[in-house]
Amino acid sequence: MKVETDWIELWQGSHNFKNVPHKHEDWMQVTLPIKGICHFTQEEHSYGLREGNGLLQPPGTEHHFYLGEQSSVIILKVRERGNGGMASIDSQFIAGMGHDIKQTFHADDIVSRFRQWMLALIQGQALADPLAVQEVEQDVVSYLGGMLKLGEKERMPTGISDPHILRALSYIHDCYEEMINIDELAGIALQSRYHFIRSFREATGTTPYQYLLKLRIKEAMNRLRRSEATIGQISVELGFSSTSQFHRAFLKMTGLTPQAYRLQ
Repeated sequence: MKVETDWIELWQGSHNFKNVPHKHEDWMQVTLPIKGICHFTQEEHSYGLREGNGLLQPPGTEHHFYLGEQSSVIILKVRERGNGGMASIDSQFIAGMGHDIKQTFHADDIVSRFRQWMLALIQGQALADPLAVQEVEQDVVSYLGGMLKLGEKERMPTGISDPHILRALSYIHDCYEEMINIDELAGIALQSRYHFIRSFREATGTTPYQYLLKLRIKEAMNRLRRSEATIGQISVELGFSSTSQFHRAFLKMTGLTPQAYRLQ
Protein backbone atom coordinates (compact mmCIF):
# COMPACT_ATOMS: atom_id res chain seq x y z
CA MET A 1 0.00 0.00 0.00
CA LYS A 2 1.63 3.25 -1.13
CA VAL A 3 0.62 6.83 -1.88
CA GLU A 4 3.08 9.56 -2.83
CA THR A 5 3.24 13.22 -3.81
CA ASP A 6 6.12 15.43 -4.91
CA TRP A 7 7.13 15.92 -1.26
CA ILE A 8 6.04 12.90 0.79
CA GLU A 9 5.55 9.16 0.44
CA LEU A 10 3.42 6.92 2.68
CA TRP A 11 3.94 3.16 2.54
CA GLN A 12 2.86 0.13 4.54
CA GLY A 13 4.26 -3.39 4.19
CA SER A 14 3.82 -6.68 6.00
CA HIS A 15 4.28 -10.47 6.09
CA ASN A 16 7.68 -11.63 4.80
CA PHE A 17 8.43 -8.46 2.82
CA LYS A 18 12.12 -8.02 1.98
CA ASN A 19 14.01 -5.39 0.00
CA VAL A 20 17.59 -4.92 -1.17
CA PRO A 21 20.17 -2.38 0.09
CA HIS A 22 19.39 1.06 -1.33
CA LYS A 23 19.65 4.80 -0.68
CA HIS A 24 17.35 7.81 -1.01
CA GLU A 25 19.58 10.70 -2.00
CA ASP A 26 17.12 13.50 -1.23
CA TRP A 27 14.57 11.82 1.02
CA MET A 28 14.45 11.37 4.76
CA GLN A 29 12.75 8.16 5.88
CA VAL A 30 11.33 7.03 9.17
CA THR A 31 10.60 3.33 9.66
CA LEU A 32 7.86 2.57 12.19
CA PRO A 33 7.13 -1.09 13.06
CA ILE A 34 3.50 -1.41 14.13
CA LYS A 35 3.42 -5.18 14.63
CA GLY A 36 6.06 -7.85 15.25
CA ILE A 37 9.73 -7.27 14.40
CA CYS A 38 11.36 -5.39 11.52
CA HIS A 39 14.91 -6.67 10.92
CA PHE A 40 16.61 -3.48 9.76
CA THR A 41 20.17 -2.88 8.54
CA GLN A 42 21.47 0.67 8.19
CA GLU A 43 25.06 1.50 7.25
CA GLU A 44 26.14 -2.00 8.36
CA HIS A 45 24.41 -1.68 11.75
CA SER A 46 21.63 -4.20 12.42
CA TYR A 47 18.53 -3.52 14.49
CA GLY A 48 15.66 -5.71 15.61
CA LEU A 49 13.02 -2.99 15.60
CA ARG A 50 9.95 -3.99 17.57
CA GLU A 51 6.49 -2.48 17.65
CA GLY A 52 6.74 1.11 18.82
CA ASN A 53 10.51 1.38 18.23
CA GLY A 54 11.21 3.52 15.14
CA LEU A 55 14.40 4.41 13.29
CA LEU A 56 15.14 7.52 11.23
CA GLN A 57 17.32 7.47 8.11
CA PRO A 58 19.00 10.65 6.81
CA PRO A 59 19.18 11.18 3.03
CA GLY A 60 21.93 9.12 1.40
CA THR A 61 21.98 6.44 4.10
CA GLU A 62 22.16 2.86 2.77
CA HIS A 63 19.58 0.58 4.34
CA HIS A 64 17.37 -2.47 3.85
CA PHE A 65 15.03 -4.60 5.94
CA TYR A 66 12.85 -7.68 6.03
CA LEU A 67 9.68 -8.54 7.91
CA GLY A 68 8.82 -11.88 9.42
CA GLU A 69 5.39 -13.44 9.49
CA GLN A 70 2.75 -11.45 11.35
CA SER A 71 4.92 -8.33 11.14
CA SER A 72 3.95 -4.96 9.71
CA VAL A 73 5.67 -1.62 9.23
CA ILE A 74 4.73 1.92 8.21
CA ILE A 75 7.27 4.05 6.35
CA LEU A 76 7.06 7.82 5.99
CA LYS A 77 9.36 9.68 3.60
CA VAL A 78 9.85 13.42 3.21
CA ARG A 79 11.94 15.26 0.65
CA GLU A 80 14.93 17.23 1.84
CA ARG A 81 13.12 20.47 1.07
CA GLY A 82 9.41 20.90 1.53
CA ASN A 83 6.68 23.04 -0.04
CA GLY A 84 7.61 26.57 -1.03
CA GLY A 85 11.31 25.73 -0.81
CA MET A 86 11.17 25.72 2.99
CA ALA A 87 13.51 23.24 4.66
CA SER A 88 11.56 20.33 6.09
CA ILE A 89 14.49 18.45 7.63
CA ASP A 90 16.85 19.63 10.35
CA SER A 91 20.17 20.67 8.76
CA GLN A 92 22.29 18.60 11.13
CA PHE A 93 20.20 15.54 10.31
CA ILE A 94 20.64 16.12 6.58
CA ALA A 95 24.38 16.34 7.12
CA GLY A 96 24.34 12.79 8.49
CA MET A 97 24.48 13.46 12.22
CA GLY A 98 23.07 10.60 14.27
CA HIS A 99 22.74 7.80 11.73
CA ASP A 100 21.07 5.67 14.37
CA ILE A 101 18.43 8.06 15.68
CA LYS A 102 15.92 5.76 17.34
CA GLN A 103 12.59 6.98 18.57
CA THR A 104 9.77 5.35 20.47
CA PHE A 105 6.22 5.98 19.30
CA HIS A 106 2.74 4.64 19.95
CA ALA A 107 1.65 2.19 17.27
CA ASP A 108 -2.08 2.89 17.62
CA ASP A 109 -1.45 6.61 17.16
CA ILE A 110 0.58 6.26 13.96
CA VAL A 111 -1.85 3.68 12.51
CA SER A 112 -4.71 6.12 13.03
CA ARG A 113 -2.74 9.02 11.53
CA PHE A 114 -1.59 6.89 8.60
CA ARG A 115 -5.16 5.92 7.69
CA GLN A 116 -6.30 9.53 7.84
CA TRP A 117 -3.37 10.70 5.71
CA MET A 118 -3.87 7.95 3.13
CA LEU A 119 -7.60 8.64 2.78
CA ALA A 120 -7.11 12.40 2.53
CA LEU A 121 -4.35 12.03 -0.08
CA ILE A 122 -6.30 9.57 -2.20
CA GLN A 123 -9.37 11.79 -2.13
CA GLY A 124 -7.35 14.94 -2.76
CA GLN A 125 -5.55 13.42 -5.73
CA ALA A 126 -8.76 11.97 -7.15
CA LEU A 127 -10.50 15.35 -6.91
CA ALA A 128 -7.40 17.25 -8.11
CA ASP A 129 -7.54 19.28 -4.89
CA PRO A 130 -4.01 20.62 -4.27
CA LEU A 131 -4.96 22.26 -0.97
CA ALA A 132 -6.09 18.94 0.51
CA VAL A 133 -2.85 17.30 -0.60
CA GLN A 134 -0.71 20.13 0.76
CA GLU A 135 -2.49 19.92 4.10
CA VAL A 136 -1.50 16.26 4.45
CA GLU A 137 2.07 17.03 3.35
CA GLN A 138 2.36 19.70 6.02
CA ASP A 139 0.88 17.42 8.69
CA VAL A 140 3.36 14.62 7.88
CA VAL A 141 6.30 17.06 7.91
CA SER A 142 5.12 18.46 11.25
CA TYR A 143 4.80 14.96 12.73
CA LEU A 144 8.31 13.98 11.64
CA GLY A 145 9.68 17.31 12.85
CA GLY A 146 8.37 16.45 16.30
CA MET A 147 10.02 13.05 16.12
CA LEU A 148 13.34 14.64 15.18
CA LYS A 149 13.18 16.85 18.26
CA LEU A 150 12.29 13.86 20.40
CA GLY A 151 15.16 11.94 18.88
CA GLU A 152 17.83 14.54 19.52
CA LYS A 153 20.72 12.88 21.32
CA GLU A 154 22.90 14.25 24.03
CA ARG A 155 26.28 14.73 22.39
CA MET A 156 29.30 12.88 23.70
CA PRO A 157 31.76 15.00 25.67
CA THR A 158 34.69 16.41 23.72
CA GLY A 159 38.37 16.24 24.57
CA ILE A 160 38.46 12.52 25.44
CA SER A 161 41.40 10.80 23.75
CA ASP A 162 41.21 7.34 25.33
CA PRO A 163 39.79 5.09 22.55
CA HIS A 164 38.62 2.50 25.10
CA ILE A 165 36.50 5.02 26.98
CA LEU A 166 35.21 6.45 23.70
CA ARG A 167 33.99 2.98 22.69
CA ALA A 168 32.14 2.61 25.98
CA LEU A 169 30.67 6.10 25.70
CA SER A 170 29.47 5.43 22.17
CA TYR A 171 27.76 2.26 23.38
CA ILE A 172 26.07 4.09 26.25
CA HIS A 173 24.76 6.79 23.89
CA ASP A 174 23.43 4.16 21.48
CA CYS A 175 21.86 1.87 24.09
CA TYR A 176 21.01 4.00 27.12
CA GLU A 177 17.35 2.91 26.90
CA GLU A 178 18.36 -0.73 27.43
CA MET A 179 19.68 -2.63 30.43
CA ILE A 180 23.43 -1.97 30.70
CA ASN A 181 25.72 -3.31 33.42
CA ILE A 182 29.21 -2.24 34.43
CA ASP A 183 30.87 -5.51 33.43
CA GLU A 184 29.46 -5.17 29.92
CA LEU A 185 30.90 -1.66 29.61
CA ALA A 186 34.25 -2.73 31.02
CA GLY A 187 34.39 -5.53 28.45
CA ILE A 188 33.69 -3.07 25.61
CA ALA A 189 36.52 -0.88 26.92
CA LEU A 190 38.83 -3.93 27.22
CA GLN A 191 39.50 -3.09 30.86
CA SER A 192 38.91 -4.63 34.26
CA ARG A 193 35.86 -3.43 36.15
CA TYR A 194 37.96 -1.44 38.64
CA HIS A 195 40.21 0.11 35.99
CA PHE A 196 37.24 1.04 33.80
CA ILE A 197 35.35 2.84 36.57
CA ARG A 198 38.46 4.82 37.49
CA SER A 199 39.29 5.66 33.85
CA PHE A 200 35.69 6.63 33.10
CA ARG A 201 35.54 8.99 36.07
CA GLU A 202 38.84 10.61 35.11
CA ALA A 203 37.63 11.13 31.51
CA THR A 204 34.09 12.35 32.21
CA GLY A 205 34.07 13.58 35.79
CA THR A 206 31.35 11.15 36.83
CA THR A 207 30.65 7.44 37.22
CA PRO A 208 29.27 5.27 34.41
CA TYR A 209 25.97 4.86 36.28
CA GLN A 210 25.49 8.58 36.85
CA TYR A 211 26.38 9.29 33.22
CA LEU A 212 23.79 6.75 32.04
CA LEU A 213 21.22 8.16 34.45
CA LYS A 214 21.80 11.68 33.15
CA LEU A 215 21.12 10.57 29.56
CA ARG A 216 17.91 8.83 30.59
CA ILE A 217 16.62 11.78 32.60
CA LYS A 218 17.35 14.24 29.78
CA GLU A 219 15.46 12.04 27.35
CA ALA A 220 12.63 11.74 29.88
CA MET A 221 12.46 15.54 30.00
CA ASN A 222 12.14 15.62 26.20
CA ARG A 223 9.32 13.09 26.24
CA LEU A 224 7.47 14.75 29.09
CA ARG A 225 7.53 18.03 27.15
CA ARG A 226 6.72 16.75 23.68
CA SER A 227 4.82 13.47 23.94
CA GLU A 228 1.61 12.25 25.53
CA ALA A 229 3.16 9.03 26.86
CA THR A 230 2.33 8.30 30.48
CA ILE A 231 5.00 8.57 33.15
CA GLY A 232 4.85 4.81 33.58
CA GLN A 233 5.40 4.28 29.84
CA ILE A 234 8.35 6.66 29.78
CA SER A 235 9.85 4.91 32.79
CA VAL A 236 9.68 1.49 31.12
CA GLU A 237 10.85 2.74 27.72
CA LEU A 238 13.96 4.32 29.26
CA GLY A 239 15.06 1.21 31.12
CA PHE A 240 14.13 2.09 34.70
CA SER A 241 13.34 -0.91 36.88
CA SER A 242 10.21 0.76 38.28
CA THR A 243 8.23 3.98 38.12
CA SER A 244 9.27 4.77 41.70
CA GLN A 245 12.97 4.50 40.74
CA PHE A 246 12.34 6.84 37.81
CA HIS A 247 10.46 9.24 40.08
CA ARG A 248 13.31 9.37 42.64
CA ALA A 249 16.03 9.80 39.99
CA PHE A 250 14.08 12.54 38.18
CA LEU A 251 13.38 14.43 41.40
CA LYS A 252 17.01 14.24 42.51
CA MET A 253 18.38 15.47 39.18
CA THR A 254 15.83 18.18 38.33
CA GLY A 255 14.34 19.17 41.69
CA LEU A 256 10.87 18.39 40.34
CA THR A 257 8.71 15.31 40.10
CA PRO A 258 7.93 14.12 36.55
CA GLN A 259 4.32 15.23 37.03
CA ALA A 260 5.36 18.74 38.11
CA TYR A 261 7.84 19.03 35.24
CA ARG A 262 5.18 18.09 32.70
CA LEU A 263 2.76 20.66 34.13
CA GLN A 264 5.40 23.37 33.74
